[in-house]
Amino acid sequence: MLPILANLVWPALYAEARVSSLPVIALSLAIEFFFFRRLFHLSNGKTVLYDLAANLASGLVGLLGRPLSGIVYEFTIGAVVMWIFDWGTFNPVAWVSVPIFGGALNALIELLTVRLIWNHKVTKRNFYWIWLANIITISAATIWVVTHPSNH
Repeated sequence: MLPILANLVWPALYAEARVSSLPVIALSLAIEFFFFRRLFHLSNGKTVLYDLAANLASGLVGLLGRPLSGIVYEFTIGAVVMWIFDWGTFNPVAWVSVPIFGGALNALIELLTVRLIWNHKVTKRNFYWIWLANIITISAATIWVVTHPSNH
């Protein structure tokens, strides 16, 4: 019989409260503004529209998507890491994985938004740069959680 996992917490779920916080959202908008402007050669006004639309979409989908990507990690790569090193859920590899997987999901959603709304061509290069921007902001949220776990 499988145990009930109603009280299960994993790093991506724990970090989500910070990823969705106003300081991290502001940081994300500021950082991604420069990435969108440079990648798509936009005016400042149009860059703001891209940035807001892309982040609104990734924010809404990501509220569930980022924690779910974390639980997928926990039952795949995370299970192997925990088995090999005899670590629990909150281990260094899990914390490093949060921005990598969450950032990839955000980048995918953000670029899909740009493609659907403005029919802008999306390339692998664009994906990697927007992924990097998201890794930076989700890393900031993750570091915040790890260094100040009780501050909400």
